Amino acid sequence: MILISNNLQKYMDLPKDSVIRINMAWIKTIDELNELLYFNFDKKIFLDYPQGRTKPPTPVLSLQDAYNTIYKFGNIKYFAVSNIEDTENVLNIKSKLPNTVNFVPKIETFIGVNNLKNLINKCQIKYIMLDKEDLYIDVKKDNLVFFNCIELIRNICKELNIELLELEGV
Repeated sequence: MILISNNLQKYMDLPKDSVIRINMAWIKTIDELNELLYFNFDKKIFLDYPQGRTKPPTPVLSLQDAYNTIYKFGNIKYFAVSNIEDTENVLNIKSKLPNTVNFVPKIETFIGVNNLKNLINKCQIKYIMLDKEDLYIDVKKDNLVFFNCIELIRNICKELNIELLELEGV
């Protein structure tokens, strides 16, 4: 999967087979979100909802807004939610999605890392997104813990044949 931020569209043409990631943290209105989705009607969309985000920008739109939007736009094929740590949350989110949308838990905390195998096994997860910067902050910038977490995530994903999407700084 070639996953590319929608912001790059301002500067270049994107490859035809790319999946466009729209991070709802940066979206201020439903109209703005709808406009982006209409503009990309012919592309697969990876919609990213910043649940529990406290750093700027904090989300203006709700998780319910995301669900409503997913049902309006058939080109949304992936839906990621931040700060996933437990199976109950995953199962709740997945129950509200059409079966045409792949749920992608974003792992950003030490708790999420420790519960990863359980999340994958109990919730039928196919993709994981790892936000390294947020994980680094969550583990109090402890390099040893941080790199051990990354290695553990990679090993679990490899063992269970899960596609790992790793976010890295620009």
